Amino acid sequence: MPISVTLVGTSDRDLVAALKQRGFRASFVALGNLDAAHPAASKGPDAFIFDIREMERLPREVAIVKRQFPTSGIVIIARALDPTTMLEAMRIGVSEWVAEPVNLDDLNASLKRVARAITRPMMGKAIAVLGAKGGVGSTTVAVNLATALRRLSSQPTLLVDLHLAHGDAAVFMGVEPRFSVLDAIENIHRLDETYLKGLVVTTKAGPDLLASSNRRLQGAVETMRVRALTEFATTAYNYVVLDCPRADATMVEAIDAASMVVVVANQELATLRSASRIAADLRTRCGAERVKVAISRFDPQSDISIADVERVMGGPVKYVFPSDYRAAVAALNRGEPLFVQNHSGLAATFEEVARELGGLPVKAREAGRSGLFAMLGGRR
Repeated sequence: MPISVTLVGTSDRDLVAALKQRGFRASFVALGNLDAAHPAASKGPDAFIFDIREMERLPREVAIVKRQFPTSGIVIIARALDPTTMLEAMRIGVSEWVAEPVNLDDLNASLKRVARAITRPMMGKAIAVLGAKGGVGSTTVAVNLATALRRLSSQPTLLVDLHLAHGDAAVFMGVEPRFSVLDAIENIHRLDETYLKGLVVTTKAGPDLLASSNRRLQGAVETMRVRALTEFATTAYNYVVLDCPRADATMVEAIDAASMVVVVANQELATLRSASRIAADLRTRCGAERVKVAISRFDPQSDISIADVERVMGGPVKYVFPSDYRAAVAALNRGEPLFVQNHSGLAATFEEVARELGGLPVKAREAGRSGLFAMLGGRR
């Protein structure tokens, strides 16, 4: 069935004819007649095109249409790729943008993307891993969770290094990517599955990696671009693991888009104080059920017990990763996630956590499991 398109607010009537020639069921409506042409109770077309080339700013009707017709895609045609107006459109939920001179191939691709998106809802699960302090092992957790999810489920899995510059996930995975997460964020208006797949690198361990950049950041990154990237990634992958930097406001929107947030801490008082603040903020923002606390490099002989940690954190510890410094360093030096060897208690813990976070079947032998993880596993 042809894709139905309503072109709004343009004097370029030839554009309607060109769309019809390309197989779209296209019609034109003046901005002032939009309510009459598409009443709020109607179904709406598959996609709207708002031509704002003759307008000074984004019309308020874009937000109204997005709210009234949530299953209709939206494409903006503008004189130029203006960052301020693009950000305003992204906040509304519009990511497709075509600049003058209008290339019909680009417009055709944008329309097909937004029309396809209405029949392909966000289906993947995004898991954000956030360290309470530098050096607590959050990248180790993220890398191994992504590897475990890919190997246990055999489903497409993406690891995103959201340390936008000079992150370490590529080193842990033993790869040298050509492109980075910054390329995705800077070209968010072009993002589709083909473009994303061109930016990632498939690792020997299994998951795809969208790596950190080796170039320095020039200015701030718009938070909605990071969220848009996260949400789009979950339409292309069953599992998306986000390796998030600590105390970076840019990442809040990405964490918002995650179905689960794992805050990684250890048995150091300064780290726990930081973790308690981060976890409290995230529980308020995301809901307590989405925020899980994990302890890395657990030392049963430490002066700070799990009960002490829970008292400081104001809530339960959900996951405990045993300390295995030698195995972790050996894996890093090989450029291979520790889970690949899968011959240690730490690797076994990654498997248990991945199964739970990923909603994967629990192995039968775990029914009678014992030890610290079992003691903590029933807590919520």
